[in-house]
Amino acid sequence: MVEQKSVGKAWGRDEVRHAVLRAARTKFAAKGMSVTLRELARDAGVNLGLIHKHLGNKDDILRAVLARNSQQSASVVENVESLSEAMRRLFLVGVADPDYVRIATWLTLDGRTDLLPTDEADGGTILARSGQSSDSVDVRIMFGLAAIAGWSLFGSEILNNTDVAGSDRVNIELRMADLLSAIMELPEFGPGDVQNP
Repeated sequence: MVEQKSVGKAWGRDEVRHAVLRAARTKFAAKGMSVTLRELARDAGVNLGLIHKHLGNKDDILRAVLARNSQQSASVVENVESLSEAMRRLFLVGVADPDYVRIATWLTLDGRTDLLPTDEADGGTILARSGQSSDSVDVRIMFGLAAIAGWSLFGSEILNNTDVAGSDRVNIELRMADLLSAIMELPEFGPGDVQNP
């Protein structure tokens, strides 16, 4: 008996992986860990058994989604000479594709930070690439990553509440990336150097 494939269904290993990872990225960003494998199978157009065979369990799928994003972030800052340019580029990546931040936020809220990649282009990696090291730089990196996460999570809503037109949004986000880059270039400062209002 010859097995017939349904039209629109993914059957081969690579097809299944691609379809499931694409669906998983969207679903995990929207719902966090409450996503079921059955939902992923339905959205990806694949058989549930094929998910187990080619990708494993939900944690394995989530790790694969996050690993892909980590690789993309690392490639964005690869060969960047300055911390300010690395932050500017990461901000623009976060603006263009906020799903990674949303997934990381869900994992943090669910107490599942064990699933987050440890080799991503995070503050430590950016710091190592920048060739700089000080408490002041560490604070700037933490601030930059917080800005990226905050805007990735809430930027659309903030812009909607301020009636910013779609064409203005791009310009605003480019200016924000430039501002974040400028903050990374601030001179060294230590405890007490910043005056309270």
